[in-house]
Amino acid sequence: MNEIDLIQAFNSAINMGYLAGQWWMAVSTALVLATYFAARHIPPWFFAMIIVLYLLTAMSAVFEVIDYSTMAENYGARLQEFRATHHIPFANRNLAALGYINSAVNYAVFLLGTVSASVYSWITWREARAGARK
Repeated sequence: MNEIDLIQAFNSAINMGYLAGQWWMAVSTALVLATYFAARHIPPWFFAMIIVLYLLTAMSAVFEVIDYSTMAENYGARLQEFRATHHIPFANRNLAALGYINSAVNYAVFLLGTVSASVYSWITWREARAGARK
């Protein structure tokens, strides 16, 4: 692989990680909107199934991001080695660190967002069900 191939592979791996993040965001939004607008009509067994499926989808997105982030880290390290071997300027720039930063930020967003969406949906559902009983 030459330098441009490594750069494109590095960028593509990061972009694929964000694509998994977009899927997670769409599912989180659907969960929050569904419980906000239809919480009174969702029975307890169905809400439990919704939450379980949501958590499985969130875990799936996290594992996809783990794979793509690892790819980005590896391509970044190979690009850095390539530049150092061929005496290309900016070889001392730590590109693998961008992959680590990308991973850490994505994991924090996924964790905080998943917990927040689940808790918000549960509280909204519980309040709507309590209001429907009165």
